Amino acid sequence: MKGFVGNRLAENGHLESIRVEVTSGRISNIKVCKNVDASLPLIVPGFIDVHVHGGGGADTMDANEEAFEAIAATHAKYGTTSLLLTTVTESIERIDKVIDCAKSYMKKSHGTGATVVGLHLEGPFIHPDKPGAQRQDCIIEPDPSLVNRWLSSGIVRMITMAPERPHAQAVAELAKQKGVIVAAGHTTADEACMQEARLMGFSHLTHLCNAMNPFLHRDVGPIGAVISDEAFTADLICDGIHVHPAMIKALIRSIGSERLMLITDAMRAAAMPPGTYELGGLEVYVRDNECRLSDGTLAGSVLTMSRAYQLVQSLGGVSPIVAQRMSSLNPAQKLGLTTKGKIDEGYDADLVWLDPSGEVLRTVVNGRVVFER
Repeated sequence: MKGFVGNRLAENGHLESIRVEVTSGRISNIKVCKNVDASLPLIVPGFIDVHVHGGGGADTMDANEEAFEAIAATHAKYGTTSLLLTTVTESIERIDKVIDCAKSYMKKSHGTGATVVGLHLEGPFIHPDKPGAQRQDCIIEPDPSLVNRWLSSGIVRMITMAPERPHAQAVAELAKQKGVIVAAGHTTADEACMQEARLMGFSHLTHLCNAMNPFLHRDVGPIGAVISDEAFTADLICDGIHVHPAMIKALIRSIGSERLMLITDAMRAAAMPPGTYELGGLEVYVRDNECRLSDGTLAGSVLTMSRAYQLVQSLGGVSPIVAQRMSSLNPAQKLGLTTKGKIDEGYDADLVWLDPSGEVLRTVVNGRVVFER
């Protein structure tokens, strides 16, 4: 049995000093102290990132276990304890290779970083008019037989595609039957199309506001759909670059923090110096914390979950307990990870210690210390 001490946020937002006892990777007991020791660091549930392409110089599309290990270890330094390795629009052969390699990787025991809980397929079934930083030449129409093969791997947890594309309904229905989250993204859909998408099986929006039609007063688009329809959840790149701070605050107020989650959309340049990097075969220029193609298109980010946790408080005007929900509990619930997202007895010992500025002091995954500053 292991024991850890620190302060946690109670449900009312107040601090309480605790000792967390861990047995076989799970929280077996929590002892709450009578008095709060303000000198102890804050413990928060491990961050869960459902959209991360890479970090530490590695990318999901590298399709090798060393790259996956580098991504998991890099993001663990910033408090991520679970993640979905995320693909980009590439050739079918390249995506096949990622799936095969990830399946092999996930069967093995890894103790050096975040837990890879599955794959997020972003593309190749996106709309050619909203490619973002994804290859136009690899965009294809949704293909039920291809998706069925990919889903047979058992590790795909989320698919992002454009619901207005041909055969999207068949793919969405198939994915929903398999328990896979179907997300709308890189799409030209309007609000009416999004309502149809909900009936198809779509339940989520990928990087809200980005690579989709804007929110206008007589044409509310996908953003209006998630605001008005509580059946949808959405994720948000909260770096102050992808979405204006005023919009971040407006979205949280209008949608509610319970249906929003933070993501990084991080590329291989995360936790790396500025310079020129590659994303899905495209050249990306990284400077001043911005990742852009030569034409200025945003290309992922160098955001980390600990930074997103800090920024949603300062830019979105939310409390630490709300930021904690958006970065841990909400994604856990969306993914069906019933033992993650809380500091409570019976939950996985996925824990992060933060200093007063929000920087990560220690990350624990399944009771093992994987990072300590």
